[in-house]
Amino acid sequence: MKNNTWKKIFVAAGVMLTPVIFCTLIVAAAIMAIVSGTAAGSQSVYSQAGTLSDSVLSYQSAAAEYCSQFGIPGYAPLVLAVMQQESGGSGNDPMQCSECFLNDRYPKKPESIADPAYSIRIGTEYLASCIKAAKCKSPSDVSGISLALQGYNFGGGYIRWALERGGYSHTNAAEFSRIMAKKEGWKNYGDTDYVPHVLRYYIQPSNGSFAVPLRTGTYRISRGYGYDSSNGEFHKGIDYAAPAGTNIYASAAGTVSYAQFGRAPYGGYGNVVVIQHSGNIMTLYGHCSKLLVKAGQKVQQGEVIAKVGNTGHSTGNHCHFELRINNTAVNPDTYLSKNGAK
Repeated sequence: MKNNTWKKIFVAAGVMLTPVIFCTLIVAAAIMAIVSGTAAGSQSVYSQAGTLSDSVLSYQSAAAEYCSQFGIPGYAPLVLAVMQQESGGSGNDPMQCSECFLNDRYPKKPESIADPAYSIRIGTEYLASCIKAAKCKSPSDVSGISLALQGYNFGGGYIRWALERGGYSHTNAAEFSRIMAKKEGWKNYGDTDYVPHVLRYYIQPSNGSFAVPLRTGTYRISRGYGYDSSNGEFHKGIDYAAPAGTNIYASAAGTVSYAQFGRAPYGGYGNVVVIQHSGNIMTLYGHCSKLLVKAGQKVQQGEVIAKVGNTGHSTGNHCHFELRINNTAVNPDTYLSKNGAK
């Protein structure tokens, strides 16, 4: 969005409407390689990424809420990556959406939005339209995400144009930029390196990198991830109901960062284990009856770490399981292998 030739165009099934938005061009000092998940032969379950600022991280809850509202649960880390690229989380318009046609509350001129939450809502809604038009399969579908991001920067017309040519590539992004610059009579059009610029801040575990924390046949899912229509609350994880004392296993290898009765920031989870995995990925196991590991302990995938219980804010025996990226809870189901713990 920060491009003086960039146009924000509404996306609906990849169709471009009349261009209406212009923003400030980003000049990059270096082009980062596109992050594409776990490298072949690597034991890592994450991709290397840049650092999100504290300002950006403070908007995690808002990003998750709006992602769910606009039908892209699990994409909150991508919203945060876009925000980091756009503004570093500073100012009242962290998503740089003042000139977006979806903005109907403030003048459509740079930096006019005076409400960060509104900026995040508008930016997330627009990004959601691009993700859907690009036919992204999941938050780890780097090809689809790359197409969506470049469309977010260039406008929806690029997404349809690129799909007709096999999808996103840096080469066709540069070609589209030249075509549009010539058409509009401009020197430049958009940021042809927008995708690597954003993806340096985006990390995702590979699909199937994490295991269900209970063995197959020992549990039932009593509550899933997302908004609960019965109470209007956002449930940050998956609840695996099982008899008290059932083994809970580490979903992936890592280092235990927290293992005790939960207090801030883990209040309400009762006896809880938090495992830090590679990068900014962590898993959380709540309401345990007994903890079998200690903070600082290294664990392997499938190692027993606790027992199912009913401690903390709980109404029955279960393991509340969360997967967090940059401390933002995402839908674990996207990244879990089909089988339970071995």
